[in-house]
Amino acid sequence: MQSEPQVNVLMVDDHPENLIALEAILDGLGQNLVKAHSGEEALRCLLHQDFAVILLDVQMPGLDGFETATLIRQRERSRLTPIIFLTAFSTSDNLRFKGYSLGAVDYLLKPIESEILTSKVTVFVDLYQKSAALKRQAVQLAAINSELRQSEERFRSLSACSPVGILLFNNQGFCSYTNPRCQAICGFTLGESLGQGWMQFFDEGDRTRALADWTNYIGKGHEFLGEYRFQAPDGEVRWTQMRASPMYSDQGESIGYVGTIEDITERKAAEEARTNFIREQVARQQAEAANRMKDEFLAVLSHELAPRSTQCWAGRACC
Repeated sequence: MQSEPQVNVLMVDDHPENLIALEAILDGLGQNLVKAHSGEEALRCLLHQDFAVILLDVQMPGLDGFETATLIRQRERSRLTPIIFLTAFSTSDNLRFKGYSLGAVDYLLKPIESEILTSKVTVFVDLYQKSAALKRQAVQLAAINSELRQSEERFRSLSACSPVGILLFNNQGFCSYTNPRCQAICGFTLGESLGQGWMQFFDEGDRTRALADWTNYIGKGHEFLGEYRFQAPDGEVRWTQMRASPMYSDQGESIGYVGTIEDITERKAAEEARTNFIREQVARQQAEAANRMKDEFLAVLSHELAPRSTQCWAGRACC
């Protein structure tokens, strides 16, 4: 399991020996401990780093702890950073209230008990890490959502502009989507095509066969190919070629089928015209062959009859 990245903990005290003591107590947490020897130095640290918690000495020359906390709270980026005040001189309730009014989360008296300080800092370190993790997840989620929106937009654009009809089906073979080209080819609206509605637009001559073919195909896991006629509400009949293939998730699970429909009416008309032309050519060739056989037969017959007729005429005998 990947470990959490280190977070920053700011320790502010004008006495170096106090900073060394704090470092010794908190070193076992494995976080980045940043030391500042004055309020001014602490503010400079905040310009470049974010902190999970700030341990702030109250009594310091120059900017004291309360003045430093006031400036920290005025900066938007550190406005909510937890502050724990540390002091060895005053236990006045007024000073405690003042510290809490400045947004302090705790007020500890020196000498600091190591177990108490460690447990309190640990809480804010964990909170900071969880908050950072949530922010990272939010960024990742936003990126995923953006990619999904772009993918959906690309799909809508491709689907709307596709020269081929597109259909989407669930695992039961019920239609869940048809693009505009499919609707134009088959003569139905999006609403009419959903579920099993698209099947009602097959031409009566092909409907039974098409329904049987599609029912037998569902669940087989291979490609589907068929040619069927669709009849639009205005009575126009169009020949179509329909293909379908299973769709799978990234985990290999079946998520339905994608189908395409192409208008092949012109191709069918051309094929029929070609078939008729070939049929006419064959019929013409057969007729011409029959005529040639007839002519040849008559020619042979005339040749055979000609000498006999001449003989009969010369001998004046009856054939």
